[in-house]
Amino acid sequence: MADPKPQPKPEEMPMWMKLLVFYGRFAPSFTAVGYVARGLPLRPLDASFKGQTWLVTGATGGIGRGIALGAARRGATVLAVGRKDSALAALREEGGAGIVPLRFDLGLVAANRALADEVARRGGKLDVLVNNIGMLDHAHRLNPEGFEATYALNLLGHFALTEKLIDAGVLDGGIVINMASGGLYNTALSMRRLEQKPERYSGVMAYAAHKRAQLALAERWTQPSRRIVSYTMHPGWVATQGVSTALPDLERHLGLVLRTPAQGGDTALWLAATRPASVPGALWFDRAPRAAHAYDFSRKPEVEPEAIYAKLIADVARVRSAAAGA
Repeated sequence: MADPKPQPKPEEMPMWMKLLVFYGRFAPSFTAVGYVARGLPLRPLDASFKGQTWLVTGATGGIGRGIALGAARRGATVLAVGRKDSALAALREEGGAGIVPLRFDLGLVAANRALADEVARRGGKLDVLVNNIGMLDHAHRLNPEGFEATYALNLLGHFALTEKLIDAGVLDGGIVINMASGGLYNTALSMRRLEQKPERYSGVMAYAAHKRAQLALAERWTQPSRRIVSYTMHPGWVATQGVSTALPDLERHLGLVLRTPAQGGDTALWLAATRPASVPGALWFDRAPRAAHAYDFSRKPEVEPEAIYAKLIADVARVRSAAAGA
């Protein structure tokens, strides 16, 4: 019997095939249809986070807002991070005294490190860190520190913030939740796609690579000696402003069945309430650990996680060195 024909990689497919595979394979699970089919509306989360302190990035819109409000309504003090005073004020008005607004532009490594300093300055411990902020941009842009902007926002900033919080002991006994995406199914762990050059830039593949790398960071940040557990989760396909801007076709074809932000954030709240044992390599979705690979080509990494860590460490050090020399 002849060997089966190898699966084409997403970038090798014609557009009609990409859309057919994308929608046909994942829509029943990733939309609100999957949320309902798994019976989650019949299993409301009965949890109290009273006395806990959370840090949620990208808290003023979409999934981050759903998580921040869900935690605050269950008694947590939520350090809610956003860029705009008006959006933070609106979140505070809706969420009440449990929302503590913090204004930082987390597209900069320096701002992530400053946020970690601010959290440590306030004293106490963080029970939950939600690395939620992210962006898919189809145009190549550099941030003021010289990094490709989505790499800085989606991955490097998360790394700088979380590493500094761990080093300060603020997360001892706490959990880290990385907000990933089903987009990671489209790539193996890759260095070349993390920070692409302008001439062949693919925002979709860059975003996929950043989200795939988050799984590797979850492994690094699960530290039993410090009682830290880290998870990477998938929210499903959620109706957010980010989806409207970056993926208008998804909204146009599936807008009526996209998940609400509260549904997208449900697994984060569930993880915080139940704190299940770490499952190496798992992508948590709809309250369960799921396979992190949908295609064979993504199973063989192009690079080992240690090389990703080394790049992130070096890039953070570059910013620190530039600041010291200023």
